[in-house]
Amino acid sequence: MKNCLILALACFTGVASAQTVAALSQTHQADSASLATRRDAEIDRLRQPYLAALVEADQAATKTGNTEMLRAIEQERDAVKTGKLRMELPEALPRKLSPVRRALLTGEQRARLAFDKQQQAINAGYLQKLGALQLRAASDPALAEQIAKEKARVLAGIRGPITDLQSGLPGTQWRLFAGEGYQSLKFGKDGKVNGNWKYEITARDKVSVIWDKSSSMTLTLAKDGSTLSAGDKIWALERE
Repeated sequence: MKNCLILALACFTGVASAQTVAALSQTHQADSASLATRRDAEIDRLRQPYLAALVEADQAATKTGNTEMLRAIEQERDAVKTGKLRMELPEALPRKLSPVRRALLTGEQRARLAFDKQQQAINAGYLQKLGALQLRAASDPALAEQIAKEKARVLAGIRGPITDLQSGLPGTQWRLFAGEGYQSLKFGKDGKVNGNWKYEITARDKVSVIWDKSSSMTLTLAKDGSTLSAGDKIWALERE
């Protein structure tokens, strides 16, 4: 009878722990989704002044029949909405757009970094709770597996800022932000860039892309953890 009671208690504890992980997972996902909604709303708000300025430029270009500028405006509008603005103002656009454009680039970067930090705090709190439950999982393989899956889900969703290339670079993709170069760089978990060239992480903030035996490019991670640079070339971390 005593053994039956112990077994029943163990089963109950295992079920309760599994339910706790499920509840914590739902809370983490809900908090993350709420934060993402607030982030998107803030970024959309920051984009409105520049989008309005582009509407004015569009109207002026239409009146004068400037087709080159109209094409550039359409491309710029698409870049704003997809979060893929380049650092440099396109040559075909009027220079008077520069101040409001710079304000958008600066504001959006600050907003993304601020929301990244909030997401990191949410993730850290959740991982700490999973760590506490993990102590009970030594004798419960099913619970251990559930916790491991949740940890993998959280870690897979982290996109930045990156503090150490050794752990944070593999599996990420970066878009060209300034200068001339490849439009995107994808650092595979297989040690290759864009599936073709080898890369080697030589320091916490440095990675070398090796084109061939005699040619390579060294990229340096910025302090904000969201850009890689090589000379005048800059690539920004794709977070979505």
